[in-house]
Amino acid sequence: MPIACAHIPRFAVEVERQRRSDIATRSVLIGEGGVFDYSLGAETSGVRRGMRMSEAIGLCHRAVVLPPDLPHYQRRFDDVLDFFGERSPAVEAGGLGIAYLSLEGLPTKPRPFAEELIGGLHRRLGFRASTGVAEGKFAARVAAQTTQPGLVKEIPPDEEAAFLAPLPVDHLPMSDSMRWRLRLLGLEMMGDIGRLPLGACQQQFGPEGKRCWELASGIDDEPLAPRMREETIVRRLQLPAPAVTLEAIAMGVERLVFAAYGDPGRKGRWVRKAVVRAVLDGGGSWELPVSFREALLDRFDARVLARAFAESR
Repeated sequence: MPIACAHIPRFAVEVERQRRSDIATRSVLIGEGGVFDYSLGAETSGVRRGMRMSEAIGLCHRAVVLPPDLPHYQRRFDDVLDFFGERSPAVEAGGLGIAYLSLEGLPTKPRPFAEELIGGLHRRLGFRASTGVAEGKFAARVAAQTTQPGLVKEIPPDEEAAFLAPLPVDHLPMSDSMRWRLRLLGLEMMGDIGRLPLGACQQQFGPEGKRCWELASGIDDEPLAPRMREETIVRRLQLPAPAVTLEAIAMGVERLVFAAYGDPGRKGRWVRKAVVRAVLDGGGSWELPVSFREALLDRFDARVLARAFAESR
């Protein structure tokens, strides 16, 4: 079954640039103790994900440094997934900025579909994605990550191993210890792993080695895990002044729960989860998800649980 992988490079940076026009042409570092995301300019200066922020600033001292706003990034990525869900029968999130789409049963061929997907995403949400198309998720993802934004790379069936062979082993999902051992053995490209006997690779690296050998050889039967789309009711509350006490926040949560339960769109259905999101004075946001142990019909029960959860934080 053909699968498309859409990849939006440096997703968090692009989200920040959409809401802050003053950093459109600046190098950007996002993170606190370590680097969470970075712009292309920072990458050319040697910045890498997970690097200590002090080291990254030393390499790219003119960069704008921003704290991560994970709830906001996730909301924007949910918008992207919703857009993809309108076009594909099954969509799986692969992390911020990466999504897998089933192409089964679509009326158009994979390449025209992927090209329209890229164009439509840019027109509606302003993100530029690259797309890879292959018979497996891994090859599709590598294809997407190794092509330029706005382009499509299609890997013909049975040519996955040939496509992957000249690419570095860093694309494989492996532990740091296995990566270190591979380099000690001089195995730096996926083709180096694919040429090994499976038994020897499995004996040396265990189940992890077997999985990496299969992926490097173009063998990938991992099924798509479709995203479950939840029906949501949104209610907003703007406080007359910034809330500085827990009591004020808890009272706001109570009002929002009552308003959401009273929405006619709920149609008497039971509620499984509540998510409280807040925008902070001066920028940034936080998110408080409350998953009910049992679905609740009574708004008074939901109010009590949501308030208790808020106060425990």
